[in-house]
Amino acid sequence: MGALISTAGVFMSALLWLLGFKIVALWMGPEGVGLFSQLRQMAQAATIGATFGGTNSVVQGLAERQDELARIEFRATASRLVGVANIVVVSSMMAAAPLLTEFFLSSVTPDLVATVRWLAFAVLLNVGATYAFAVLNGYRSYAYLAIAQIAGPLALVLALLCARWWGFPPSPQYLAGSFVLCFSVSCLIGAWGMSRLSGLKKSVNTGYLSAEQRRAFIRFALSNLFAALTATISLLIIRAWMIDLKGLAFAGLFDAGWTLTFNYTTLFLTACSVMYLPLLAGAQNPESQKGYMLRTAYLVLGISLPICHAMVLFSRPLIHMLYSPEFEASGQVLTVLVIAVIFRGVSWVYGTLILATRNARVLLVSDVALNLLLLVTTRYALQNFDSLEALSWAFVVPNFLYLVFVVEYAKRKNGLMRRRFIWPMVLAGAVPLLYLAWVEGSFVGQHVLYQQGFFMFCGLAVSAAAFAAYKKVVL
Repeated sequence: MGALISTAGVFMSALLWLLGFKIVALWMGPEGVGLFSQLRQMAQAATIGATFGGTNSVVQGLAERQDELARIEFRATASRLVGVANIVVVSSMMAAAPLLTEFFLSSVTPDLVATVRWLAFAVLLNVGATYAFAVLNGYRSYAYLAIAQIAGPLALVLALLCARWWGFPPSPQYLAGSFVLCFSVSCLIGAWGMSRLSGLKKSVNTGYLSAEQRRAFIRFALSNLFAALTATISLLIIRAWMIDLKGLAFAGLFDAGWTLTFNYTTLFLTACSVMYLPLLAGAQNPESQKGYMLRTAYLVLGISLPICHAMVLFSRPLIHMLYSPEFEASGQVLTVLVIAVIFRGVSWVYGTLILATRNARVLLVSDVALNLLLLVTTRYALQNFDSLEALSWAFVVPNFLYLVFVVEYAKRKNGLMRRRFIWPMVLAGAVPLLYLAWVEGSFVGQHVLYQQGFFMFCGLAVSAAAFAAYKKVVL
């Protein structure tokens, strides 16, 4: 029941953010979507910096502690560290607003500088909300977590809808203000949810973690921070390159395809992580590890493959419905990125083993290598090609190589894992999508429906095989 509530919260939040993008698309067009997306990415990067990589460090720390007093001591230490980091990050954003605006938005206009300063205030609130989400997740208080996840994006959608309905002129500062409203509502409801946890009332007059435990937490949190931050900063830099070399409209068109694929895949994986990370972190033997990993991998494949095929086959009406006809070129992005999404989903399942076992060095090195490769491939694509499709292929190669790495890592870490458990199914699911991407636009006449129908059937068959394999895994 808890998993269903948590998943509902994540997906309702995702749908509301998608509705927010729809309103911005109608109100401000591709350029507005490009700006909205970049501001959101900047806020996410700053939040990750202030929370030591997001929720994972706190969730993992709470999950491995069963004693309530130990949990309270952990929270006291974690909250102090996050609070100090929050002040440092927000102050730095305020002071460096002109530099950040020039680098990430390719502009130094006073309006955009003021927008970044408002965004810094939004980050202050988002850090509080993210910490509250982590605590509620760690205590498995899924109902309060879901309410907090939904309320903020709902407030953002209402603010954007009012601006669109009343005909407000497009304003970057209004976009930043909508983030302030969103994160303040999430923060307040998250704090209310924490106050309802009975175990936390014992926190009066308790101490902090010992010096040794604190150092261990900081080492792991810093590794998680740098790993998460490299991914977020890489996307910030890539979007900054797009804005600088191709313009805000190009960035907005790319982001429409990105949001429908990678962004919402990440949200789906976040929903899975609510249950998967604590279970994997608490696994006591290789058999349990193997069972959790394979069941989650097959579940992710089984769910994602039909969705990816459907998105490719119905990309045009989907983009028209969720954005507008101005974004029709985003279909090129969507068709290619779904391939990277398949690789990303499975590599996340296997890569979580690195996080669950707190292998800080491998976590840091692997994520840095992945994102450096991503920067290289995207920069090459932006400088040598003009199409959205070429830029999309630059995401496929790094994600495939990272999947190869994490499968090999899991095999080495757990002797019960085998390549044959996952590779045949991944390749069988990805090859039809690869073919559809290569031949896009070459279908003619009646062959269009026949060929598309055939490959949709292939995707459904692999999905059914994944669900069958899921049921056979014994925990």
